[in-house]
Amino acid sequence: MSITLFRKKTAAFFEQHQWITFIELSVAVFISISIEFGWINQYLIFAVFLYAWLSLWIRGKGWSNFGIKKPESWKNTLLLAVMGGIVFQALSLYLIEPILGKLTGDIPDVSIFRPLVGNVQQLIVWLVISWTFAAFLEEMIYRGYFMHRFADLFKRTNTGWVFGLILANVLFGFGHMYQGTSGMIATGISGLVFAGLFFTSKKNLWAAIIAHGIYDTVGFLMIFFGVYPGI
Repeated sequence: MSITLFRKKTAAFFEQHQWITFIELSVAVFISISIEFGWINQYLIFAVFLYAWLSLWIRGKGWSNFGIKKPESWKNTLLLAVMGGIVFQALSLYLIEPILGKLTGDIPDVSIFRPLVGNVQQLIVWLVISWTFAAFLEEMIYRGYFMHRFADLFKRTNTGWVFGLILANVLFGFGHMYQGTSGMIATGISGLVFAGLFFTSKKNLWAAIIAHGIYDTVGFLMIFFGVYPGI
């Protein structure tokens, strides 16, 4: 049997048996939660990325199925992403996080980034991480893999997308447990914003990836200059 024929057969099998998608998702969710609780090494998040790739490959699909495709207009995508990243960072810092602070008793804990203040080398390292591990990898995993696979449980109907939107971003927020309760909630809200950019750009993930990178870049620059709230 050729690889092409194998992928066609497995794609049809997965389409007819939704319970397999449920089991697949359960394994991915377990890995993500285990990383946060320290049960397994944090670098196994890359395993989730490979798991997502295998999930696509075995269905005969590519990353375009999760939104990694050329946008209709790079100019509009970049404008939407840059504005979205900068505006939401401002709203998050000066509106959302103060409100969450009053509700939870504390603002997001970013003390882990304190060594970055005034440290050019640290800034460069974190900017590289923000555009690779955070912007690209996290968007591929949460708004790409998780949101789409949760939606697949309902055959990507409107109900499925709402279901995927909520659960994927709950997981995204949980993935930032080190920032405390308010940090997890704020991160979950940011995930909803990135997902909104995904849908606004006709289910294209590039707007979310770029906005995520801009959002983190602004945050790290503020930390570097010592003006980030709570640092």
